[in-house]
Amino acid sequence: MTVSETLEQTWKVVLTEASPAEGYYHRRIPMPSPWPAHAGIHRPTDTRILILETETVVIRAVQVKDESKGFSIDVSPDEGGRPDRASIRIEETSSVYREIFTIFCADILEHWYPHTSASDSIKSLLRRLARWKKFFQRGAPLGLSRENYIGLYGELSFMEAALNADASGLALANAWQAPLGTNQDYLFGPLAVEIKVTTGNEIDKIRITNARQLDSTGLQSLFLARYAFDFRQGSGRTLPQLVSALKVAFSTISPDALSIFSDRLLDAGFVEATTNEFDGWGFTPRQFDVFNIRDGFPRLLESSLPSGISEISYSLNLSAASAFQIIEADFWPLILSSHG
Repeated sequence: MTVSETLEQTWKVVLTEASPAEGYYHRRIPMPSPWPAHAGIHRPTDTRILILETETVVIRAVQVKDESKGFSIDVSPDEGGRPDRASIRIEETSSVYREIFTIFCADILEHWYPHTSASDSIKSLLRRLARWKKFFQRGAPLGLSRENYIGLYGELSFMEAALNADASGLALANAWQAPLGTNQDYLFGPLAVEIKVTTGNEIDKIRITNARQLDSTGLQSLFLARYAFDFRQGSGRTLPQLVSALKVAFSTISPDALSIFSDRLLDAGFVEATTNEFDGWGFTPRQFDVFNIRDGFPRLLESSLPSGISEISYSLNLSAASAFQIIEADFWPLILSSHG
């Protein structure tokens, strides 16, 4: 069984065996590790808990206690009275987050079990907690909005096209900066690419959400890649299908590339095995165009805004930028050369 399946099965056993009386009940998860983990519940709410055993001296040196949307973390003495051991208790805070919390705990365990050193396991735990806390605090734990769902599909379509053009998988995963909140979606050293997706009838009309998106300051080259899709229920390729295909591709490249890609997906707010209202909707390609953003391109720049004007967004009609369009055959060699 996978880590996720083993964890889920252990929770089910605890639920079956636990007394109805108020209290905490737990059972060790049957996976080999010098730092055991337990799946637990709290009666009468049946709140789920993940308990991690570690060295007392290691846990004293770091700050683990925390509380966020979806989970809380506390540290307690070892239940067996061992002075050299302590327990980290990760508890769900709302049943609304149950589906996500289960995936979150499985991910924590996948990064916890491989380590033989208590210090290494704690370092790994802190890295995963920081990433997941960012996800839980996004404010939309039950799925991406329609706009973000469509935007993510466009970003990943570009990634798939770049892989098909023989871009380095590791460099490409690192170049995907959109989930980190950068000005452009992809950054290949001195070259950046902003992705825009349209699904309406007016494919030339796109939305620019801030004055830095089309600002090439500090860059050697900046490109705008526009995807036009039909987005309909019951037809085309879905976002989960595209994600699955990319994970297979990255798994054949390197573990590091797959790990970076998976982490960026989480940063983007996408979690596999969860449901989204748009999972039955698919994308059918209509058009792909690339524009070279240089002097004369129709855009608003932060440096030219009147004093006191900030946080601008505006619509741009790409029919006014036809002179800046480049052919796809000329575009991909530029991407490949940008990272060796």
